[in-house]
Parts: sequence; structure tokens; C-alpha cells
Amino acid sequence: MNTYQTLHLRLVLKTVTIPACIEHDGILSRQVVLKWECPICGQPRGEVQDGRSYDGSRILYCHTWTNPCGHVDKYNAVRKEADENLYNGGHQ
Repeated sequence: MNTYQTLHLRLVLKTVTIPACIEHDGILSRQVVLKWECPICGQPRGEVQDGRSYDGSRILYCHTWTNPCGHVDKYNAVRKEADENLYNGGHQ
């Protein structure tokens, strides 16, 4: 396997829809591009599924996933990761 193939296998990006903020009122969502690996251990994140986020008053339909490594991606941390990575205009 050449260097390009190795890099490609390591750099998997996915676009997911997540709540834009904690109190999303059932309508405030945001699409973000993420490097598809657990930010804690570097293992691949789980399969993207359609799910729901409940802010205490309303339900927002968005993406969810469960990491096989057991680490939990909370939406607050995912928003911060997206704000800081190069794929969403941040400065990593």
C-alpha cells in the first residue's frame, strides 16, 4: 500500500447533522464535517444513524452514533471540535 492509500484510509471525513446549540427548540441544527475517528483514542467512530436530540422542550431529528471504543461523543464537544477543525473553517 502506498503513502496516499495509507493516508486516505486514516483520513475519513463524514458530514453529520447535529443540534446547533443546547436549546435547539427542535429546529436549530447544523451540518459539520468531522474526521471520523474518536478524539480520545483515535479509533473509528460508529456508524451514523438517524436519531433525536431532546432539549427539554422539543425534539430535533439529527444524526447519532455509538463509538465501538466506548467513548461518548457529546454534542457540545462535537460542536467545539467542528469549530476548531479545518474542514469547517476553523484553525486546527
